[in-house]
Amino acid sequence: MTDVHTEVRRLHRLLAHWLGQHCDPAVLAELRAAHADDFALITTDGAVLTADQLFDALSGANNSAPGLAIEVDEVTTVAETTDLAVVRFRETHHHGGATTARRTTAVLRRTPDGFRWQHVHETAA
Repeated sequence: MTDVHTEVRRLHRLLAHWLGQHCDPAVLAELRAAHADDFALITTDGAVLTADQLFDALSGANNSAPGLAIEVDEVTTVAETTDLAVVRFRETHHHGGATTARRTTAVLRRTPDGFRWQHVHETAA
């Protein structure tokens, strides 16, 4: 497993923690710090969210999905340079007896402080 694969799993553990249980606002701050200021997310329904829009929504979503678990697998590095990585993975959400999945492609930039998520595109699976 490469360091970018570890980062994908780390970020989704934090996200599940934030959405799935009561936790300290430091968790949201850590999530925000992992994203570039000009981050963009294309959601499964085609909406394009900026970092500000995403984190405004997440700020009110602590424990909004009690017990949420997010499973990440099939992580594949599509392209990688010294300062950029493109990864593809499957993300499966388990909550309230329901399971949903998405295929995700993400662009991450390497910085002196670690990875910063630049762009994410999700497709329902």
